[in-house]
Amino acid sequence: MSRLVRSHLTERAPADRLVEVVREVCGIHAQVTGSAELQLAARVDGITQADVRAALWEERSLVKSWTSRGTLHLHPADEVRLWTAARRAVVGEADYLADSVEHDDEVVAAIGDALRGARLTREELVAAVVARVGDAPRDKLASGWGYYLGDAASADELCFGPPQGQKVTFVHPEDWLGPQRAWEPREALREVARRCAQTYGPVTFRHFRQWFTSCSFTPAAARRLFEELDLPELEDVAAPSSVRLLPEYDVYVLGVRDREQLVPPEVRAQVAAHGKGRYEGPAGTPFLLVDGVCAGIWRRRKTARRVELTVEPARRLTRAERAGIGEEAERIGSFLALEPALTLA
Repeated sequence: MSRLVRSHLTERAPADRLVEVVREVCGIHAQVTGSAELQLAARVDGITQADVRAALWEERSLVKSWTSRGTLHLHPADEVRLWTAARRAVVGEADYLADSVEHDDEVVAAIGDALRGARLTREELVAAVVARVGDAPRDKLASGWGYYLGDAASADELCFGPPQGQKVTFVHPEDWLGPQRAWEPREALREVARRCAQTYGPVTFRHFRQWFTSCSFTPAAARRLFEELDLPELEDVAAPSSVRLLPEYDVYVLGVRDREQLVPPEVRAQVAAHGKGRYEGPAGTPFLLVDGVCAGIWRRRKTARRVELTVEPARRLTRAERAGIGEEAERIGSFLALEPALTLA
């Protein structure tokens, strides 16, 4: 239960701790914007979608960039360089070859140069880089898969700027966020490992390697890293009962590696039948979470005025659990400024 408490899934944090919650859960997975926002709604009380967007694009207290697992995350703006430095400590040529990505320092430098003093859409950035280095990287830069852009983020040459209509934009971190503490990569990796163990522990070096992910980060290297760490014993603590509707890619699900305990057999069957679950397993599945264990799945659909929520429990629910789902639906509606319509199958 202590892992659930540390993940802010028993009692929501107050709204003024939004940034600290992101820090304490080791970032919010943000490949899907709507999922990232709902992850925060599940953990922070009294916030709205507009509050999260204001923290990103107006206050600049949060930042969006490629970090853990080479995927998009939200982090506190004052420590994005911690995560990019840790990424540099483990990424090598094997990663780029495995992902069929051409790692080109010239292209990364051109991205940083193009973004100095500018805010560019993907199309504008592609044109600016091609003007500097030639046409070779055009297709990959324009692909939408983050080719080269993730490399530039790891090199502290790029992060996301505010959307321009339906288009994403990119900015230079120094322009957007101002001066940042510089981290030595190995020191940053140790700090990230400590935080992972503190939030999602108990973890082994194998768990951490899977969580942080890199082809170049071998099991032997992960073992050596953990031998360097002086990790405290984590005490289990009693926690109040809780019901949460977690979106797909929630960091609690991604951080917990003992999936047999997290996802019981009856819920695994639901995952296997779910569209994303068939391909991505538990990671891509929205879960009904009861006392830290998956108790079913759910889905959402937004219209102009409503958010329609359909919850499919995998077992018989108690009256209190059903009431908790109703409260979750109301919270999601308030967060999105939409009328909630709940169907409990």
